[in-house]
Amino acid sequence: MTALSYLIAGILAWGGIGWLVDHFVGTTGIFAGIGAVLGVAGAVYLIVRRLGA
Repeated sequence: MTALSYLIAGILAWGGIGWLVDHFVGTTGIFAGIGAVLGVAGAVYLIVRRLGA
């Protein structure tokens, strides 16, 4: 359950930050996609680091 919450939180947090950057820059989804990928990468790192999976 913890690993799933890390994944969801990473995608939502970094995807949201990317969406905000898209909004201010005027692009359509480029930074949101990059943010979501970075969120997944960060979540996987946290899962491996904290849970030892």
